[in-house]
Amino acid sequence: MKKNAGILLLSSMLIISGCSGKTDSAKTGSSVAASTSSTPNRYELKSGIVYYEPTEIMGSKSVETLYFDDYGRREARETISDANIMGMKMHSHKMQITDGDYVISYEIENIVNGKDETSKEATRTNLKEFREMAVMMGQSLDPEEMKRNFDYREEGTEEVAGVTGKKFSISLDKEKSDKRVYGVLYKNISMKSMMGDIVIKAQKIEENGSVPASKFEVPAGYTIKDVHLDEEMRKASQDSEK
Repeated sequence: MKKNAGILLLSSMLIISGCSGKTDSAKTGSSVAASTSSTPNRYELKSGIVYYEPTEIMGSKSVETLYFDDYGRREARETISDANIMGMKMHSHKMQITDGDYVISYEIENIVNGKDETSKEATRTNLKEFREMAVMMGQSLDPEEMKRNFDYREEGTEEVAGVTGKKFSISLDKEKSDKRVYGVLYKNISMKSMMGDIVIKAQKIEENGSVPASKFEVPAGYTIKDVHLDEEMRKASQDSEK
């Protein structure tokens, strides 16, 4: 499997569902994990909300909202999707929270052809495991090295949602340098990303506003199941050998 861009790779490894692990009952209004001062700032704004334009990919329409606080140490991505594929109607409402060293994902709604199939189980992944695995595999997470590996280029500036951000591009395949992924960052916040015909673009940003604490909390009635990346990779390797 070829390398992907740093952010995309990290996201894909963290969005893991249906995995085995120990479970814990979530307390009402409980936060995923306490943010620590040792966790570096992700953004140059203390708090904010970014509303993205609706997107449509392969018959699925979705809209995403980003909430963050404590300079991005706490972050929540809320995604609402609707699809009608070959007569199957699906509606989903999902949350993915990053808090300190943990990422947790859970469903608020999952309706298939009018039937409620919402799971009351959330999956939690420890980012430290990802970093340790990367070191063991000889992969560096140094931002400057990543820029070199993916032929990072600064492309000037672009205005998105009323703010001016830094435009950049990266190549996912050095042998095809003309096929590039473009993005726009405003104070390190992703305001726009373009990969072929797929465009995710912010339509509004609220800077340093009040973000509801509930966006970073697991609702009552959910259980939290820990996902261990080394175990999942070992299972995937065993399955591929069968």
